[in-house]
Amino acid sequence: MISAPNHRPPLSGSKVILTLAFLSVLLSCSAPRSATRKPTPPSRPVEREDKVRVYDPKTDSYILVPRESITVDTVIWKEDPAGPVVTDDPVRESPKPSREVREIAILMPFNAANAEIYTERQDSRLVRFIQYYAGIQIALDQMNSRYPPLRFFAYDASDPAVTLTNILNRPEVKQADVIIGPYEKKDLETVSNYGLQHEVMVLSPWLPAFSISTENPFFIQLFPALSTHAAAILEYIHTDLRGKKVYVVARDIPGEVNRFQFFKQHPEVQVEELIIRDNSPELASTQLHPLLEDTRGTIFIMPYYARSDEPFINAFMRKLHADKGTREAIVFGLPQWTGFANLNSNYMESLSLHLSSSSFPDVGHPHYTSFRTQFFEKYHTVPDLNAFQGYDLMMWLTRRLATGGQEDLINAIDPTGYGLASGFDIRPVYKENFSNRNELKSPLYYENKRIRILRYLAQDFILIK
Repeated sequence: MISAPNHRPPLSGSKVILTLAFLSVLLSCSAPRSATRKPTPPSRPVEREDKVRVYDPKTDSYILVPRESITVDTVIWKEDPAGPVVTDDPVRESPKPSREVREIAILMPFNAANAEIYTERQDSRLVRFIQYYAGIQIALDQMNSRYPPLRFFAYDASDPAVTLTNILNRPEVKQADVIIGPYEKKDLETVSNYGLQHEVMVLSPWLPAFSISTENPFFIQLFPALSTHAAAILEYIHTDLRGKKVYVVARDIPGEVNRFQFFKQHPEVQVEELIIRDNSPELASTQLHPLLEDTRGTIFIMPYYARSDEPFINAFMRKLHADKGTREAIVFGLPQWTGFANLNSNYMESLSLHLSSSSFPDVGHPHYTSFRTQFFEKYHTVPDLNAFQGYDLMMWLTRRLATGGQEDLINAIDPTGYGLASGFDIRPVYKENFSNRNELKSPLYYENKRIRILRYLAQDFILIK
């Protein structure tokens, strides 16, 4: 377990500096000390001396020390006379929380125990979560003089030496106002049930497909569902692309055809179904030209998110690019497309590709440059999207907990407010089919409804709304 660590090895500027800095802490203190564990049979012989590798600043090297000799600091913030480097929070009077100290626990899949730290080939998943954690630390550094004391605890939830039960039994986790994570679906189900039983808010910031079937008003899904993306796309079409003909595309596959229902909820946007029955790789027998007769332009929404769908997406856009001639055709896709490797950039540009996304760095934000500068100065590497997401989440959490406690996480939030990359508009999700009005009073869970719209222009995605 780590709690806002104070010390780290000197940075040399190499591409693995960020990984080494965090692994030196995670490897040394990710597991709870044995004295705090419940009296269950140990998974390893207790007679064997358990040692871990830690960084020794005196010798500038890693040494083995007994695990029990390592202590973990709990840092409680104190007033800092210097102003923050980055801030996007309006000036306000000092908040008056209902209790003096707030606590946040985060369960992240670092898998630090198995990380190969002496290699240039770093695990992409490890780097992803280290970036996320680094963004959190930048936010904590900035908020330490502006809000009441906050205690932050982080755990390597993938450490084989520590079970999820061990972590949930930690005193600081039991006292937490908010638990963030974990990543794996089965573990997230366990923690969400724990949150319901103990009335602790559980946030899922990484698993977009996760939802629950039983009522849990203490669970918040930060990644919007497909239905939320559909609503945001249709609203954008209604306000910014009004009058154009709209098709939703699906192959003749039941699971894809079922997605049509999400795009028929907007009262002002008429949507038609376009089912592709052509199974050829190049869609040779598909004729799109007759669908483009509307002189005001035609929109094709493609609700695909899996990498396995990338060949079909590319084939459809190639066909549409060839058939449209001089007529206007616009394609809408989902945020996963930014990670696809083989989409043709010429087709994306020609078809004015738009994507819905819950998170995208806003280079026009007044504090975007200062955040990048501070991040580089501290970690000697540039922040990626994960760092921006971690920063935005912790800034939002800190403000909401300080002003109203965990109940304030689900209150109405200014729909125009955004962080550097992400926005938060937490709304209840109810059962689709309910038998009486009372069921509307108890949501299944809460979901972040904030969506942004991107456009591919000049060989890159830009934020347009």
